[in-house]
Amino acid sequence: MGKRGLISRHIVITTDPKINKPVYGIILIEDELISDIVIIDDTVPISNIIETYHDWNPENLENSYISPGIIDLNTRLEWETYTELTKAGISGGVTLALIESGYYIDPAPIGEMFCDVGKTATLEISTIDTIPFLTEQGYLAIKGYLFPPYMAVQCIPSNFIPVLQELEKTSLTFIIDPNLPDPRMLHAVSPFRLRPLQDRLRTDIHESSSFSGAFPDLIEDEEEDDDSPLPKLHTKKSINNDLKKRSSPISKEEPPSDDLATNLTHKILELTLDIDEIKEDESIPQVINKKYRRGSTGNDSDDLDKRIRANQMSIQNLSHAEYESYKDAGVTHFVSPLGLNSNLMIFPSSPLSEPSSAPSSIPSSPRPSLLQRRKITGSLSLSIKPNITQKENIYCFHMANYSQAWEQIGIMKLIEAMRKSNCRVHVCNISAASSLNKIRQAKEWCKKITCEIPASHLIFSSMNIQENDIRFKCFPPIRNQANTNLLWDLLKIKGIDAITSSHVAICDQFKTGSGNFQKAVNGFQSIGFSLQAVWTTLNGPVSSYSQKEHYIVRMAKWLSLHPAEILNISATRGSICKGKCADLIVWNPYEKYKVTEEHSPYPQMSPYLGMELYGKISKVFLRGNLVYNQGKFKVRGRLVLRVN
Repeated sequence: MGKRGLISRHIVITTDPKINKPVYGIILIEDELISDIVIIDDTVPISNIIETYHDWNPENLENSYISPGIIDLNTRLEWETYTELTKAGISGGVTLALIESGYYIDPAPIGEMFCDVGKTATLEISTIDTIPFLTEQGYLAIKGYLFPPYMAVQCIPSNFIPVLQELEKTSLTFIIDPNLPDPRMLHAVSPFRLRPLQDRLRTDIHESSSFSGAFPDLIEDEEEDDDSPLPKLHTKKSINNDLKKRSSPISKEEPPSDDLATNLTHKILELTLDIDEIKEDESIPQVINKKYRRGSTGNDSDDLDKRIRANQMSIQNLSHAEYESYKDAGVTHFVSPLGLNSNLMIFPSSPLSEPSSAPSSIPSSPRPSLLQRRKITGSLSLSIKPNITQKENIYCFHMANYSQAWEQIGIMKLIEAMRKSNCRVHVCNISAASSLNKIRQAKEWCKKITCEIPASHLIFSSMNIQENDIRFKCFPPIRNQANTNLLWDLLKIKGIDAITSSHVAICDQFKTGSGNFQKAVNGFQSIGFSLQAVWTTLNGPVSSYSQKEHYIVRMAKWLSLHPAEILNISATRGSICKGKCADLIVWNPYEKYKVTEEHSPYPQMSPYLGMELYGKISKVFLRGNLVYNQGKFKVRGRLVLRVN
């Protein structure tokens, strides 16, 4: 391939802590490797550099930015080929994709590839003894599940300390999905998850549309013993004490019940918000351009802990789901214990409408609260006559049932096991800021645990997702805007290590069925948009040019440097550094382009389709080869094997 030189005033260096913005220089490439990076004084004209390094056939990319190629840690091959996946990836700057075999269909044969591919092996109960064999086969990572994601995929043993200890003997990274869902809640949110795929297409199979997320998750009690491997829950006593402290119609008229469910119901009714209060800010996160509000300790992480805990206590998601339940409910009937007609009360149940006649037991006010409009003295039963509500088609019902506790219980179990192992562990498929914060806290004593977040979860929030838009059904789920803002805060303080695409291309047939979130398959086409989507979100609120330059460097760490370190391949990839593979992205952060259908087998399933994003990519070099150039491709990808 010979020699090549790339000149730019914006080369993104991530391995030198003294460099926090792109620099002026020339990258010297010989064959597939970076021979050297020469940083040049800003006053030196381009013509002098071209003359000095004429033997390297220098190319003037003066005004373009050159970032390291993206390493995508989380892609899964379903209804597409290696050729389709890698073509979409290389067009978005992905030079190495770690690919997991699909759940639903047999793996596609490896054909032509446009970017490099590393494979991850799925570890199951029956394959624990094959860890040495998998190492010899050159896999870059091994993945395990605490709960089966589909009927054809097994989970690892509940006691996985021996698994960690066995993997510790290898150079492999253990990638783990720590979700441990409650079976009842899992059935409510995705009843077909563990059933044959064809059941999703059958119209004669119907599942209950009841809203199971009736109560918020019990929150950890910080005063409990910190050594327990599982989350500590508030006791009945603590909930009763909290209720006694509140000033509300219930606390004044009725003492707290000894029944835990009753108290939780009271708690929800007291805190339920009107719909105008639960609408969220749809603007992109503003926290990136603000200083942290420091707590009494003056510590940024302490303040973040408090805000994450406050978000856990919020029942905003449940309030929104409750509103969707009742807004079109028609008439609400409150029936007395004796069923006497004289005690039958009828009035509209919509929280935005006023009752036609207020019962005497309800205090008069300009606008009665939702609780006051529902509470009738002596009533025991509530019957709803629904009109048009279809809960399976509304995202807030889908997401409200995805408990954060699913993630946290598994994470605490993992952290406890890691006290007895020195295995390299990477946590994927979690989206709650509270869960990621547990990992951040564990890093204080465990240096070999890392975590990721999908780029889509930094861009979208639950309140942006329209009814029937099943493109957004994915795992982990996209949560509310408050959670999204906290994810950005965690990134800022290095609580999250990597950004991935979490790419899973799903065939239209198993995605579009009448907008039903219960029947749609998890996942969407997302590879090749991580850089542009994250940068578009950052580019808006950040007004300072120097700060934008700083975030371009940080993005390269989230997308390239840290993923290489997680896979234990940073000696050869992940940064623009002498001796490493010449994987390079040439792009313009300030040029906008519109996402079209071109590199996706199922373009209408992509949430990015039709969006205008900043960060136009003009060229991509893979191991020194120009493989993407203004929309034109060359096949140069290959399977990357680990050499032990």
